[in-house]
Amino acid sequence: MSAVLEGVRDKWDRTPLRVRLTAAVLVLVAGSLSLISVSTILALHSYFLGTVDDELQTQLTGWKPDTFGPMGAEDDDESPGLRPEQYLLSVVYPDGTREDRTSYHADLPAFDYEQVAASNGEAFTALSADGVTRWRVLGLPGSEVGSKDPDYVPEEHDLDPDAYYVLSYKLSHFDKTVAGLVWVDLLIGAGVLAGLAAIGVGLVRASLSPLRQIENTAAMIAAGNYSRRVPDHDPNTEVGRVGRAINSMLTKVEGAIRAREWSEQRAHDSEERMREFIADASHELRTPLTSVRGYAELVRTNPQMPEAERQQYVGQIEEAAKRMGLLVGDLLHLARLGQERPVETEPVDLAVLGHEAVAAHAVTAEDHEFRFTCVPGSSTVVAADRARMRQVLDNLLSNAVRHTPAGTHIDVEVAAEDASVRLTVADDGPGMTPEIAERVFERFFRSASNPGVSHPGSGLGLAIVAAIVKAHGGTVQVASEPGEGTAFTVVLTAEPPVDEPATDAPAD
Repeated sequence: MSAVLEGVRDKWDRTPLRVRLTAAVLVLVAGSLSLISVSTILALHSYFLGTVDDELQTQLTGWKPDTFGPMGAEDDDESPGLRPEQYLLSVVYPDGTREDRTSYHADLPAFDYEQVAASNGEAFTALSADGVTRWRVLGLPGSEVGSKDPDYVPEEHDLDPDAYYVLSYKLSHFDKTVAGLVWVDLLIGAGVLAGLAAIGVGLVRASLSPLRQIENTAAMIAAGNYSRRVPDHDPNTEVGRVGRAINSMLTKVEGAIRAREWSEQRAHDSEERMREFIADASHELRTPLTSVRGYAELVRTNPQMPEAERQQYVGQIEEAAKRMGLLVGDLLHLARLGQERPVETEPVDLAVLGHEAVAAHAVTAEDHEFRFTCVPGSSTVVAADRARMRQVLDNLLSNAVRHTPAGTHIDVEVAAEDASVRLTVADDGPGMTPEIAERVFERFFRSASNPGVSHPGSGLGLAIVAAIVKAHGGTVQVASEPGEGTAFTVVLTAEPPVDEPATDAPAD
């Protein structure tokens, strides 16, 4: 038995929810209709039998004994007036003899003296001999028949007081009516259930459509579309509350996935930067190392070399070593900037810093013309690391000096614009092609030397500028055309002015 119940439960659990809901509603409605139909039929049956019993009692107690003759006789003008096809008059005697006064019925009810006597004057139901037709039977002793007749005198009637006079009512018409009512109830119930099933399936399907939307959204999320959300519904409904909970969960899941992807991307980018760093460092250090090895080998294998020539080679070795030191320092600086550590800032006036940088480079690069301009207006103070911002200015000015011929004019301009401060370093040198300008901020990128231009640097100066400006939340751009000079523009967020505390007015 438990195995059967377990199988039924398993099958029920695997049934779709819409089928279970519809089936549950249909079962409840079918049970309600059945209860109503049974109650109605039982009430009708009880009422009808009560009416028949009252009629039988009235007829038996109200008949005149001297007119108690056979029903249906054509010469019987004093018959009780009952329909002979519906009623049956019978007499049963103590010796078991039974006399039926009828010419209409073949399916007579089966009862005897003992049954009638045991009923104590109460009506009961009896079946015909073939068990098909039902009769309602009421029997009274001869002394009680006609007792309610106004002319009734017990001493004058000629009925046997020991016999029972029985009046039976044929229930075939009533049984047919009840059977018809049952069929009507069945047909109406079947129609109601069929219509309710059709309507219920549609309503359940429509009610569960939000759940299908949730299912589809979950499938899209599982497929990788983390931006999908469940459509909003009324939060006062179950579907609305489930949708809000799922959307909240999806937001957290998406955030966690995005954070993981961002972390993985950062790790990947860091690994890529490390590989690039190692490759670039190896490539850039190869040339000075080769020079050091070559000059050292040359000095070692020629002990008789003149002192002046020896000092020249030693100087070349020192120059290569110095270049390697500068290169390693720049690489380490870029590596630290690539770690995206927070910058320790302080209020820095770019106008003051720009003026200092221009003054310093005017001394070291006397063959170039420098000019500094501060556009009057709002404050030019920014929140920055002073040393790093000075490095930005020095690298831009050194780049302009290194890549332009003698006599080039280099202009530095600082101006406040809305909530930002703009720093521009421009020259009227030979300029660059658009292809070169797109790559000037790449590490170790060097353009071809122009006539009259000194040897290019390590190729890290502008990359350091871009990294420092990015660490400060700013932007750096380059504008250049061949023969029209080059301009680098750095834009940083301005430091909000600090309001001076108000002083109290002197008292009178």
